[in-house]
Amino acid sequence: MQHLNKYSNLNKKSIQPSNNVAVISTSLVKNTQWQFIALCLYLLSQSFTIPILAIGSWAAWLTLSDFATVLLVLTFLLSYRHKKFLVASSANKKICVTLIFVLLCCIMSYLIYFSNLIDPDANGIRLGIYQIYRLVEFLCVFGVTAQVPLTPKRINILRQIANFVLIFVCLSIILTFTAILPLGALTAHLPQGKDIAGAWSEYARLGKIGGIGWGTISYNHGCVAAHVTMIAALRIHLGLGKQVIFDFSLLFVSLIACFITESRTGFLGMLIFLLIYMLKNTNYTIIAISLIGLLFGIFTLVGLSNLDSVNLVSVEGSVLDRQTTLLDASNAENLSGRDSIWEEKIKFLNQEPLRWIVGTGFGSAWDNGVDGGSAHLLFLHIILENGIIGLLIFSILFYKIIYFLYKNELHIKPIFWVTIALLVTSFTQEIFYPVPAMGSFVGFYLCSVAIALRKDIKTII
Repeated sequence: MQHLNKYSNLNKKSIQPSNNVAVISTSLVKNTQWQFIALCLYLLSQSFTIPILAIGSWAAWLTLSDFATVLLVLTFLLSYRHKKFLVASSANKKICVTLIFVLLCCIMSYLIYFSNLIDPDANGIRLGIYQIYRLVEFLCVFGVTAQVPLTPKRINILRQIANFVLIFVCLSIILTFTAILPLGALTAHLPQGKDIAGAWSEYARLGKIGGIGWGTISYNHGCVAAHVTMIAALRIHLGLGKQVIFDFSLLFVSLIACFITESRTGFLGMLIFLLIYMLKNTNYTIIAISLIGLLFGIFTLVGLSNLDSVNLVSVEGSVLDRQTTLLDASNAENLSGRDSIWEEKIKFLNQEPLRWIVGTGFGSAWDNGVDGGSAHLLFLHIILENGIIGLLIFSILFYKIIYFLYKNELHIKPIFWVTIALLVTSFTQEIFYPVPAMGSFVGFYLCSVAIALRKDIKTII
């Protein structure tokens, strides 16, 4: 009887208005242990996102994240028969439904584009398939992560993994920047040459020049910085404010890593997130400022002492010179030609006003305009391929994500704030779009959102 009363009391808590508590048996948690292990492996895979197996086109070469996603899906299917009910929160369910709707709209857009295609060799044919493949993968990551029961013990394990991944990634960026770890060594297992390796050939080519702060993440420095920022935000979320000094230390190391990637918008995004964290923890502001000075001082001394052997001057000039252009962001010369790209894309849209409404088709960006390629501005890129209709659907998706994170995320809402910071950076890159340059970043972001919006798990025997 006492056991039944205990269950009854827990069950009453589980049906509070927030609907964010699930009372499940320890046996159900045990039956999802392989699913949790797969989630742990997925988070671990974010420490090395360079392809490990060259099959097919270079843009779709298999990474550890791809294999971990397969494990996530397989373990979910195997453990599903043990479930008496689903543990996904109401917020995660609603976002999942919206993601499915987004996927279906993108497939429809691609089919319309394909049915009206004149050039059988258009780049958009392959790119559209690639983007749909990535969206399916990201949807699976989100959907499965949302179903994994995360007890306090499991949260602690994920926090330790996030510690390792963040430190490993930041260290790899510093080592490749200082040329202690040759950049080309990280892709030595892959086919070489631009014709075969595409953008991944840049690791070997630029590695011969000197140090480049790309680490083990991507050939796109914007993706590298965004990845570091996202790992840091997830780590702060999982820590729940219990180790503030250690959190500050991790954030400042992350800031340095983002700084030396040479991605100005990526560095800005990390800086915005750090400033928000400092404002949310004003009691530690003096310590924070001291750590900033100490870490940047150490980094400067190390750089100066290795001036002759370390590539402190990049292809485009010194890292410091490049990053300080953020102070003069309105200067068109600091946009790296993006203003010309935006002008060319808008001119293309204006040629047929209907393009503004429906776009030219999912994956078609590389077929359009004088030079083709990305718009280097997320919202313009969405309009280019999917029109204002597509931008409206995207806005609905992110309105829901931001709303649910604000209402339900714990502590200082790190995933909410990092979403805001990353949206700011999207004005110069397609950070939330499944383009090859962003790799599996969107999947990792959605995984973090699913974790942040999880239900609290109460176990009973």
